[in-house]
Amino acid sequence: MAFSANPLSLSLPQRAFETWLRDSGYLEIIDECAIDESAKAAGGSSKLSSLLTINPFAKLTTEDLSRDAVSWTGEFFDSGLGPAHSYSWPSSITQMKLRMEENLKRYTRNYIYLSLLILACFLYKMPVALLSLISILAFWDMLRVCSNKWGLVNYPASHQTLVLIAKLVTAIIMFYCKVALALCWAGIFSFTVLIVHSSLRKINNPKKPAHKEKHHKLQPRRK
Repeated sequence: MAFSANPLSLSLPQRAFETWLRDSGYLEIIDECAIDESAKAAGGSSKLSSLLTINPFAKLTTEDLSRDAVSWTGEFFDSGLGPAHSYSWPSSITQMKLRMEENLKRYTRNYIYLSLLILACFLYKMPVALLSLISILAFWDMLRVCSNKWGLVNYPASHQTLVLIAKLVTAIIMFYCKVALALCWAGIFSFTVLIVHSSLRKINNPKKPAHKEKHHKLQPRRK
């Protein structure tokens, strides 16, 4: 028996449906239902072009940057159910893109701290670059204080000339002391870690420990 099309039927946009699932806490459904039908029908060149056009920072907002970091062992690396329930290879490009965007929004502060840790590790192996970076930061802070103290903002020509000279000195120090090289390698390594973790990490809610609730229920009420 075939059903005739209903002209009064309403269709919910995919974006609105995903937003409702995300707000309702059904993150596992979003992760499991992300199937790329167009990628299955297309060839390898189309898949490669779709993969290269993925931008994990597309949905990132300023509110995501202001969120606190989540627990490293309880949510970021593991959801509490083991590696098999926390990580899996993405079955499609759509699922990979969805995971990257969602995980980047949820773990923004964690990725920032992890990138700073990677940068610190690179600078630890390059003490000259570390001292040069500290000197550059101190130099620009001193320039800001002196500019406010002497009122150089009221003299645009002198202020722009001083800033230009400071930029040239900064570029020479960064190139000569290999500060730019350390920042470049740290950025590449941090971006690689972000891509791998965000694409393999499943979109699911962390498991909440139940022993606290049981312990709370077993405690006698005090009068």
